[in-house]
This record gives sequence, structure tokens and C-alpha cells, in this order.
Amino acid sequence: MRTIKLTILSFVLACPVVAQTSDDPVLMRIGGQPVLRSEFEYSYNKNGDSEGVVEEKTIDEYKDMYINYKLKVLAAEDAKYDTAASFKKEFLTYRDMQLTPYMVDEEYIDSVARDIHTKNTEYLAGRQLIEPAHILFTVRASEGEAKKAAVRAKADSVYQALLGGADFGEMAQKYSDDKSSAVKGGQLPLMPPQPQLKEMMEAVDKLEVGEMSPVIEAPYGFQIVKLTNRKPYGSYEEVAPELKEQLRKQTNIEDESAEHKIQKIVAASNGRLTREMVLDSVLAAHSGDKNLQYLVQEYHDGLLLYEAQKDAVWTPAKTDTQALEKQFKDNKKKYAWSEPRFKGFVFHCKDKKMVKPVSKALKKAGEANWKTVVKEQFNKDSVQVQVAGPYLCKKGENRFIDEYAFGGSPAKENPKYPYSGVVGKKLSQPQSYSDVQSLVEADVQEAYEKRWIESLRAKYPVEVDEAVLKTVNIH
Repeated sequence: MRTIKLTILSFVLACPVVAQTSDDPVLMRIGGQPVLRSEFEYSYNKNGDSEGVVEEKTIDEYKDMYINYKLKVLAAEDAKYDTAASFKKEFLTYRDMQLTPYMVDEEYIDSVARDIHTKNTEYLAGRQLIEPAHILFTVRASEGEAKKAAVRAKADSVYQALLGGADFGEMAQKYSDDKSSAVKGGQLPLMPPQPQLKEMMEAVDKLEVGEMSPVIEAPYGFQIVKLTNRKPYGSYEEVAPELKEQLRKQTNIEDESAEHKIQKIVAASNGRLTREMVLDSVLAAHSGDKNLQYLVQEYHDGLLLYEAQKDAVWTPAKTDTQALEKQFKDNKKKYAWSEPRFKGFVFHCKDKKMVKPVSKALKKAGEANWKTVVKEQFNKDSVQVQVAGPYLCKKGENRFIDEYAFGGSPAKENPKYPYSGVVGKKLSQPQSYSDVQSLVEADVQEAYEKRWIESLRAKYPVEVDEAVLKTVNIH
């Protein structure tokens, strides 16, 4: 277990700092802030030149992307995004997840495992553990005597086959209703006696290892049991590895032990330390672990970038209707469709007489008010009409639109709402930017992004040591 030397640190929400050394020179300065070669390599090797990325980049290509990224983060820090309570909460939650493994307390895990062993020993009271295999034939209490007799006959038949030399595992795979054990030849895990399985336990008590019981009747049906192993419960030293492994697999014992250790340190400090101060010191104590430092910093910067990008690019581009309209009008050929679309609604009615009134009401209501109109005019007391949309789709994307708008094959109707129709129109080409909004929006976002980067490059000086850049990944 690693020992952590804790120091009392003031609580500062900041990125981890990795110091420059002679074998890790400054590669660039962005707005005066140094970026070490190792930091750039970490990012490039993870995002720019690794298997599975969308498009691999050369180091020189990635350099410009990375500078733009760091400029945005710097702008977000200058705008104090990192002081928001929501940012602090999300960042610290992630950071703490990365740091708690360094606080795993093996002594705590050992104490929990010892407690389990003590309770198991008391429960067994000298009895041995058993490892049975079984073939289960289930009968529900509600299924009646005829069903019960049929299942019993099946169980007896399988038992006779086993007596005649049939393989227990093969018969379990073929006939057992306990599918989770059937795939293992009916094998169940090593277990203590189970009081809730009274009939099975009574049968097992009479068996020697390798022997098979006759058909057992129990509240859940019928069962044939074979005892494959029986052994005493070992000392703590003997079973500790298995107990600890089970704890790690089946519980969050490591997180629990880390939190226990953290709270123990906080309590011992008599109010001088908080939980976050303890974790600050853990991060500081592992300042030489650059992967950890850069992982935490990457998440910190990613959160900042998301908020800054949202405010500088995504939201303004989405709401700039003038820019969206101009982008569409100036580039109609770019957004042209190769085949027509239907724009409108699909509706389904319980009564055929409602088809025309519903169609008329939807045409009049339009996209803004159709929900209110349908509820007030047709579904006030009970649901008589179902409406879906608005859609904008081509042939083959909706079976009802295919039938009613594109003249396709009749769609299979819903028996509860057997009368259907569509309200809208076919468009040979998009009529406004809203018909191709995601494409137009992406282009407007790109323009916003370009202007933002230009302003950041003008505001913050960028210096790159080209000699150091040439040594990336080859030093």
C-alpha cells in the first residue's frame, strides 16, 4: 500500500502544475502560460495519433488544434467560468474519483473481511460448506395438481435415466429449469447450509461426495441433487484472499475504505483539514505522476471549454436567425436534397368520422398550437386521437408517410386507432433554413468559431519553440 505524506494545504481549485525539468522543456507559451513538452505529448498521443481516432494528425497539424484549445481554456479562465459553483462541484467530483484509489485502506478492507469471516463461522457452528449440483423442475403453486403430476413424472423420468447411467451434467443442461446453473451442468457454488432450502439441505446431509439424491419435492417444484464437494470452513488466513476478492467484485469496498481513511484524517486534524484539503494533498503528493496530473487537468480544461464554447459559439449561432437565414439563402445548392421530403404530422383516430375534422384542425393549428387543439377538441375526456410530429422525412423513413404522402404500400394500422392520415406537404427542396437546420447551424457555428479563434489569437500571444517541437515523441 502506498504511503501518502499529507501536508496542510489551503483549498485552491486549480489545475495541477507539473514543474519544468531539463528533460521536459517548455514547448510553447500561450498568453504567457507555459506548456511543457510532456503535456503536449500526453494530449497528442491520446487524441491526435492513437488508434481509433476519427482522423490522425501530424504533430504540426495537431499543434494548431492544441493552441486553439488552450486559447479557449485561457479565455474561459479569464472570464471566471472556473469560479462557478456548478463548475467546482462537477470538477471536484471527477477529480476525487481519480484520487480516492490512492487512499484505499487495506487495513479497513481486512477488518471488513475479518468481520464477515467471524459471522460466517458463527453461522456455520461447525457445519461444513457444501458444493451441490442440481436439476430443477419448477412448479408454480397456482398451476394445480395436474401440472404438478406432469412435472413430477418428468423428474422421475430423468432420475431413472440417471440411474441408468446418463450423465448428470448433460441432463441438467437439457432439462433443468435453473438456466444459470444448467449451462454449468447444474453446478451451484460452494455455499453454507441454506435454511430457506430445507428440503434440499436435508437431502444433501444424507449424501456422500459424488452421490445423488432421489427426486426431492419442495415448495418450488422438484429437484435432483448431487453432492460434488463438502469441506470445512477455513481459517481467516485461508479464506481471506477469496473474501477480499468477493468484496472487491461485489461491493464498492475500495471507495468505502478510501472514504473511511479520508474521514479519519479529517477527524484527527481537529478542524484544520477538510475532505477536499486532504485530496488536494494527495494530488500534490503525486506531482511526479504526470499522467494523473494531466488527466485531472484535461477534465478541468474540458469543462471550461464546454462552457466557453457554448456561450461563444453554440448558443449565439443557434439563435442568430439572421445569420442562419443568410447562410441558407447564399448556399441553397449546398443544402439541396436529392429527393423530396414530407413535412407535417401523422395522426390516428379511433373513429373514421374523426379523420376529416382532425385533418382540418391540424391544418389550422399549425406547429405552434396543435397539441392544445387536439387535447381540447378531441381528447378532452378520453384519448380519441393520437398525433405524431412534426416530421421532415423522405420516403422509407415512416411507413404512414410512405402510404399517405408518397403512395407507398398500406401501413399496418394500430387496432386501437385504425384510421390514419397525414397533414402537411411534400417539399421538393428545403424552403427555409429550418428544413435543413442542423446543416446550416453547423456552418454558422463554424463561422462563429473562426471569428472567436481570430479574436483569441489577437488577444493572447502564442510562442512555440520549434526546436522543442521537433523532439516530440523522439527524445
